[in-house]
Amino acid sequence: MKELNLFKIISLNLLVIAIFDSYTVYSEFIVLKLAIYMLKLLNVIGIFYLLRFNTRQNYLWLMLILPILYLYLSKDILLSVQLFYSAFLPVCCFILLPDEYKYEIALNYIRFFCALCLIGIPIYILVNVGLLPSLFTYAKGEKIYYNYLLVYWGRENLQYRFNSIFDEPGVIGTLVPLIYFYYHQQLARWQKITLNIAGVLSLSMFYFITIVPVLFFSDLRSISIKKTVRRVVIFILCLITFYLVLNFVALWTESNPVLALAVYHRFEWAGNWIVGVVNNRDLAIPGFDESFNKWNNYRNLAYYFGYGKDYMVEVFDGSTLSYRTVLIEKGTIIVFYLLVCFSLMHQPRYKLFNLISIVFLMAVFFQRPTLHAINYFLLLYVGLYLYKGPDEKHLKQEG
Repeated sequence: MKELNLFKIISLNLLVIAIFDSYTVYSEFIVLKLAIYMLKLLNVIGIFYLLRFNTRQNYLWLMLILPILYLYLSKDILLSVQLFYSAFLPVCCFILLPDEYKYEIALNYIRFFCALCLIGIPIYILVNVGLLPSLFTYAKGEKIYYNYLLVYWGRENLQYRFNSIFDEPGVIGTLVPLIYFYYHQQLARWQKITLNIAGVLSLSMFYFITIVPVLFFSDLRSISIKKTVRRVVIFILCLITFYLVLNFVALWTESNPVLALAVYHRFEWAGNWIVGVVNNRDLAIPGFDESFNKWNNYRNLAYYFGYGKDYMVEVFDGSTLSYRTVLIEKGTIIVFYLLVCFSLMHQPRYKLFNLISIVFLMAVFFQRPTLHAINYFLLLYVGLYLYKGPDEKHLKQEG
């Protein structure tokens, strides 16, 4: 009888948790949510098993991420326990796995994500030409989602943006450049093409802003210094051209109410020049902008440690996924510590790549401040800390 491989069982369990915790619409279904909570109970058992025998490296990383628990603490003790169990412990379990199983979880997550996009793209086309009716609908607050063939969700009034199974197109727009940037060498051609088609169809501002540098710099760790310098020079020229074209197009949309909302008003302007990107998640909350500016101007304890996880709900009767809400609730110290943790994942020999990567991660945090969530954490840990260069044994390439 074949010996039971507990590492594989723990890895498969973590993979399912990571997929469902990636802001899928299905994760909102009570039955499925309870099922995932049961898998997370198995995850706790897995942690006890892994803690018995492990490596010094894994124990050190486990100690390193413990302060991140502060991001989950709330005045509500029950909520704190729930977040500890549901969000923090899966990351701990991942850290304690042997490296080869970490590899497999990351690659299988990418395979599944690419497969979802490949299946979803033709469905997206059929939906938008009116040839495919929905199976059923699901309401999440004021948001209405339409399900197609069980493997695709379209959101009311946003059917023209590619969603896959996720609750908003921004998930696609963030994961595509992140996967491409850190796993360029492991992706098969069909995966690269599929990812970029999905990114374009998501109409995500983040995707369009980051994909050019991602395409330029994703293979910096595997090319010579001479090619790297040439790549940087070409990129700077392309970046200037891209900025001028983007500036022209964005200005052109100002006179059209629909296009202006989608393009022009997504940027901060100084006269006729783009000087920044508007994070439109928290601007819809009345009074938040003033509250954040007040918090930012007065460097008291709240600036460093935040007002607490319950602040947004208590003051504004609701919250949103924004880097500014993380800062105002949890403070600057823990955000800086989070950046330090991900900086330590970088390998010292890839200095230029590391610099670009840290800037990219800051942009990801600006777009979606959940780098500490299990799906982002596992992709970054494997793509950075466990990366093998071209002169070493690679992760097995997809075929």
